[in-house]
Amino acid sequence: MQSPIDKLTPDQILRLARIVAIVTALALGFGYVTDLLTPVSAGIGSFVLTCSLLLAAPRQRATELLGAVAVWQCFAEFLSTLESGEFQLWRLAVAVATLGMAMAVIRVQHLRALMRNHPQTKVGDLDRRTVGGIGVLPPTDAELVQLRKAEAMGL
Repeated sequence: MQSPIDKLTPDQILRLARIVAIVTALALGFGYVTDLLTPVSAGIGSFVLTCSLLLAAPRQRATELLGAVAVWQCFAEFLSTLESGEFQLWRLAVAVATLGMAMAVIRVQHLRALMRNHPQTKVGDLDRRTVGGIGVLPPTDAELVQLRKAEAMGL
C-alpha cells in the first residue's frame, strides 16, 4: 500500500515549503505586530519557519538562512516593542534558541557526513573555504597543505 507521501516529488515539496514559509512568516509577523505571540508560539513558529525555509531554498546555505531568520526575528521584536512599549526578552530568547537547536542538528549531520567520507582526515585539513574568497572549486588537500605552509612562513 502506497502512502500519499510516497507520490510526492522533491519539486512538489519545495513548492509546498515555499508556501508554508510565506504563510508562517506572515503569521509570525502578525503575531509580533498584534503582540499576541507567546514565547511558546514564537518557538513553534520559528521551528516551522526554519524547517520550511531550509526545504524551500536548498541551494542556499543553511547558516545564511538561519541568520536571516534571526535578524528578522530581532527586528520584528524591536518593532513589536515600539508598538506595545514592552520588550519581551523571553519570546525572543525562545525563538533564537529554536534556531540554535536547528543549527546544532545541521552541524551534527555535517559531522556525520565528514565521518563517513573522510574518517581519518584532520578537521583542519577539511577546510573548504577559499583564500580571499576567490575561487570556484574548493582547494584539494594538497593545495590546503601548501596554503598552510605559506601562511606559516608568513608569505
